[in-house]
Amino acid sequence: MPKNFKPKLGSGDLGHTDLLGGRRVPKTHPRVKFNALLDELSALLGLLKTGLKKPDLRRELGAIQTALIKISGLVAGMKADLAPETAALTTLVENRAAAARPPKKFVLPGSNEIEALAHLTRTRARICEILAWELKAKQPAVYLNRLSDYLFLLAVSCAK
Repeated sequence: MPKNFKPKLGSGDLGHTDLLGGRRVPKTHPRVKFNALLDELSALLGLLKTGLKKPDLRRELGAIQTALIKISGLVAGMKADLAPETAALTTLVENRAAAARPPKKFVLPGSNEIEALAHLTRTRARICEILAWELKAKQPAVYLNRLSDYLFLLAVSCAK
């Protein structure tokens, strides 16, 4: 954020907001909705992170939150390449999948709080992915698809 950034208090009171570059759009604009859902996804990841005891998992979720900030900027119009983040997440998914026992039936969340929260976070990632595809934002959509896989495997590993 620029040093001289000053929010325009009340500027959104009529249902509009600024996109990167100053363009005013309705708060119902798909990019605004997408970034609001990304914000919620990051908050859910933060909550999930607080319940995980393993420092490596907490670091992984922190890196994912950082990638979501990059995605938010990309969708807002900034130039960014998500290939490194997607490759890193793909490696995490592959490693976790290799160590996991695949479920033998449909998974019903709720064996414990952390497992249920991981599934809730996964569902938000899926909704964000759907909106990314609607925005024709391929890199974010692919990353979010991989994140859904990661969160599913994390949830399964947290189940008792």
